[in-house]
Amino acid sequence: MNAQDHNWEDLRLVLAITQGQGLSGASRILSLHHATILRRLNAFEQRMGVVLFHRGARGYEPTEVGEELGRMALAIDQDVEDAYRRLAGQDLRLSGTIRLATSDFIAQSLLLPVLHSFRQRQPSIEIEVSVSPQFASLTKRDADVAFRAASTPPDNLVGRKIAKLGYGIYVHETLLNQFGMHVGLEQLDWVGDDHSISHVTTNQWRMREFPNARVRTRFDSLISKFGAIRHGMGIGFLPHFLATTDPHLVCLKSRPDKWTLDLWLLTHPDLRQMNRIKSFLRCTEDVVTQLDLSQLDENSPPLSF
Repeated sequence: MNAQDHNWEDLRLVLAITQGQGLSGASRILSLHHATILRRLNAFEQRMGVVLFHRGARGYEPTEVGEELGRMALAIDQDVEDAYRRLAGQDLRLSGTIRLATSDFIAQSLLLPVLHSFRQRQPSIEIEVSVSPQFASLTKRDADVAFRAASTPPDNLVGRKIAKLGYGIYVHETLLNQFGMHVGLEQLDWVGDDHSISHVTTNQWRMREFPNARVRTRFDSLISKFGAIRHGMGIGFLPHFLATTDPHLVCLKSRPDKWTLDLWLLTHPDLRQMNRIKSFLRCTEDVVTQLDLSQLDENSPPLSF
């Protein structure tokens, strides 16, 4: 075997098929047509004289050799990501791009005044925003900064809590008028969280305190959930900061001692010395800490249920 047989792309191919559990998954990971992936896999196996995957009704299952090569490829991939991330951490310029991961609620409310202020402070820095209910992998540089509401952030990230978000159970006033003031919360239809994000804290609150709630509609987006509650489709947990933007929403119940989430600004330890990252974190904290995110408007106390 000579040096021409050594190609990192072959290992990436094996890793993608393993992680994607077949050609379709690998196609999404590598952004290649599945026919191209199959052709490259066949050529690699023929060149090396091994079978890496069993082709069967259940898809592509790695052989013993394939499993070992997949583990080695994963270790190499992580080493490469570590090297590039550490290199990026040495970039001290107040220019370039920051990749930010956040949720739809934060992106459409809290983040906008931050971006406006930051653009005035640092016009040479570009921001790319990725909106998702899931935490992005800062280890793999899917993002440089995470701006999230969470009870506990991932252990491998560094940052700080910059505020606390208070939550309550909200209903549109027309739905409240329809059922009256004395209806039990478990007698009303709920707007809940999709199973793909069933781990979120608000879902855990509902299951613990209202185990018999009738969840008729589920969303993986807080903004969509907000819209459904505004349209009278049911009741559900919302941040006070968001819910009070609609004067027709009524808070049925609030527990300031329990129903809160911390607002986190997070980055990877290798990136925290980058000047553009430090500048963005400082600007975000300056803007957000001026807002009262934890409490319900004193003029609109929750109802007694």
